[in-house]
Amino acid sequence: MGLVDDLQRVFPRLDLKPTLEGTMIKIAEEVGEMSEIVGKIRGLSGEDKKTALLKLLSRDMGREISDALGAEASIDIRAIEQIAEKYAKMREKIIKDEISEREIEVFIARELLDVMQTCATFAYQLDVDMEALLKEHRQKLIRRGYLKE
Repeated sequence: MGLVDDLQRVFPRLDLKPTLEGTMIKIAEEVGEMSEIVGKIRGLSGEDKKTALLKLLSRDMGREISDALGAEASIDIRAIEQIAEKYAKMREKIIKDEISEREIEVFIARELLDVMQTCATFAYQLDVDMEALLKEHRQKLIRRGYLKE
């Protein structure tokens, strides 16, 4: 079992055929979304934290509803209602300033996973010996003192 196998267990090869350029643009998009969340939630954008969280919540709810409506099957009204209920509860917590640091970190971690999946997709596209490069990378981290053997 090699390192690439480990990577594929966590970040599977997707059933996509993107170009390198398209994947690079997608990485930039995903990093941008994560940066937006970190910056806005931490108050670095000058935007009110509560306002920023509500906008992010609205975006995520819209995406989830869009996914539900875009399914091949008929529209499941109950599924849409459940999405609305879930986000209404989260909205109340934000409005009452009851959202925890852990919940904020979950927002960030979800975006981080998107970045990581896209990076893995990019790695799978390259015609290189990724196994050897991963071993080389690990040795570099050890040499620089970032990792103990």
